[in-house]
Amino acid sequence: MFDIVRMGTGISQVRRLAGEGNCNGVSPTDGPLPGYEALLASGALPVLPALGELLPGGLARGSVVAAGRWSLLCLALAAGASVAGAWCAVAGVPQLGVSAAACVGLDPARMLLVADPGTAWPQVVASLLDGCELVLLRPPGHAPAQVRRRLEAVLRRCGGVLVVAGDWDGAQARLLVTRQEWAGIEAGHGRLRARRVLVVADGRGAAARPRTQWLWLPAPDGSVGLADQVLSEMQDAG
Repeated sequence: MFDIVRMGTGISQVRRLAGEGNCNGVSPTDGPLPGYEALLASGALPVLPALGELLPGGLARGSVVAAGRWSLLCLALAAGASVAGAWCAVAGVPQLGVSAAACVGLDPARMLLVADPGTAWPQVVASLLDGCELVLLRPPGHAPAQVRRRLEAVLRRCGGVLVVAGDWDGAQARLLVTRQEWAGIEAGHGRLRARRVLVVADGRGAAARPRTQWLWLPAPDGSVGLADQVLSEMQDAG
């Protein structure tokens, strides 16, 4: 249950978007996918197929995943669980585009938004973790050790996953976009159509070995997918 007194009035559930579905081929009107009950009882939340090599086994329950600065990668990390029927929340991202989130794969009907949790953001995140399998957070700054320990204890108790847009000391997994190339801009003209990025993943324990993968983030149709490792004639906008 959510503590509305602490969380204030900034929390809202997103209305279901009209349309046939998202760019990853999942319709928000489909409802929870088969096996949702098994998902809730499993030891990990699933990720999109394009992220499978970077996060083998998915997102471990009770863990923190740091994804660097806010980008489409953060939404992509949450999309797999949302596609599978999990409730997700996004806190601290007032500029979030709901249409873009739906295109990546998040189901707006099972997504909570807290645009500005304010100075009480640790309490807000703890309340969200009580009701959501995954919380995507952009903290206002570097989280103090005491705050991190308290939220990690909530994670272990609730069995959720915290995806952080930023740094988080002691995160079990870290993903970072180290290179990006845009498609669409030719000799000084054109439109940006897609972005090809190199993502590096590492972490602790079984995730300690670094892994790299080229991804379309987004592809020309707005989806997230694997990109070949042959350099193309793209202009580097990074």
